[in-house]
Amino acid sequence: MARINLSGGSYDARAVSVAAQRVLNLYGEPVPADDGEPVRFAYYPTPGLTTVTQPGGICRCAYQTTQGDAIFVLGQSVLLLNRNGTTTVIGTISDYATPVRMSDNGTTLFIVDGTATGGWYCDMPSKPGSGTYGSLVQISDGAFYGSATIAIVDTFFLFVNPDTTNWYTSPAQFADESTTPFDSLYVASDSTSLSTIIGVAVLGQYIWLFGRWQTEFWYDSGAADFPFQRVQGVTVEAGCVAPYSICTIPTTPNTMNGGIMWLGQDRDGYARVYLGQQTIAAPVSTFPVDGALQDMGDLSGAVASVYQQDGHVFYVLTVPGQPSTWVYDVSTGLWHERCALDSDGNETQVRPLFWCAAYGKVWAGDRENGAIYQVSVDALDDAGTPIKRQRSFPHLLTNGRRGIHRQFGLDMQNGSGVSIAVDWSDDRGETFGAPRELTLGTSGNVWPTLWRLGMARDRVYRITWTGQAQTALMGAFIDIDPVRT
Repeated sequence: MARINLSGGSYDARAVSVAAQRVLNLYGEPVPADDGEPVRFAYYPTPGLTTVTQPGGICRCAYQTTQGDAIFVLGQSVLLLNRNGTTTVIGTISDYATPVRMSDNGTTLFIVDGTATGGWYCDMPSKPGSGTYGSLVQISDGAFYGSATIAIVDTFFLFVNPDTTNWYTSPAQFADESTTPFDSLYVASDSTSLSTIIGVAVLGQYIWLFGRWQTEFWYDSGAADFPFQRVQGVTVEAGCVAPYSICTIPTTPNTMNGGIMWLGQDRDGYARVYLGQQTIAAPVSTFPVDGALQDMGDLSGAVASVYQQDGHVFYVLTVPGQPSTWVYDVSTGLWHERCALDSDGNETQVRPLFWCAAYGKVWAGDRENGAIYQVSVDALDDAGTPIKRQRSFPHLLTNGRRGIHRQFGLDMQNGSGVSIAVDWSDDRGETFGAPRELTLGTSGNVWPTLWRLGMARDRVYRITWTGQAQTALMGAFIDIDPVRT
């Protein structure tokens, strides 16, 4: 029988008649060609969720401090997540549902919520894990103007003055308003596109200043009047659509010395996802991903997080109200979708909205119910709710003739005994028929197989399951006999 090899590519063509490959709650991992294995890619289940604690409130941020602590904002409450899964209240901030951002300089934790008066800070413990944070203080300094995003370089906190062309900084090594007050002259403007500044981020020693249509770069020049200077003659001809989509990326084989990802837009078109390194950037979203994002309407509320697990670095992009979340695996350059299931079994947005790593684990905060989860590949459901996993296969054609599909054998790791639904499309990926069931074996030496599958000129197979299974999907085997017509 011929092998159907899953080559890794998905969401690479706009028309399903060209490529109908969907990857839901699975991620691909290449098998090195030098290994001599017969498969090119294996697909593994995305991690599940285990509820650790549920203090309540909408999750608005998850952050790992420079000392390694995990800080969450749930509703108004700023919480330290302890190693044992308990939480300690640090203080309270504004009572909004909007995201917030945090940064710290090793001694002071700073929080912003995007409003003109929305800034808070507190002392950090002298050593990681001690849990002794100072009281949370709302900043009242007249030279603080609020900000949607926050970054840090050379101990300066960096902010964006909301709805203006200005950005500004704190003094070096900010501690509190009385001993290290803000300087009203530490303000600069977008000098290239002259548009509203959406957000700010730092990669290495470069400050990325995201305008609406363009991104420019600054660096610490050490000047006395204003410590930063623009990098002359260098811009990225794309701005930012959503400030909370801006994330820094760690070093991977595809991002030496790290990178930045964001949901961007240029003057000439709609939104795309960009990946930047040093002072250059390019879109990494494929045409189908671009189309899906651009069909969503207002993207200004999009939220992204980055986390690394089992060597894969995931950029998780969620647009509130949409039924699925788009995830870019920076390590492999592949996209996949993630979703949760509602009480009726329908696809809905994933439960977490923010992710962070701390204490050797990955954590996430729920978008509605105030739960904090541990994100683990050993968890096989979403805190008690099944996870729907689906992979559609490449088109199978028989040189324009009809073919008799005599046998379909699933190449998939066994051992769990879960049921796999197999359905297929004979109209080039537009619609799928009633599924037939296969059962994975409870031992490794099982080849789940279907027989007598009808006739088609162009067929797309698809498999779906919700059972709890530690598995790997490598592809399938197919026996097709072409006929004369």
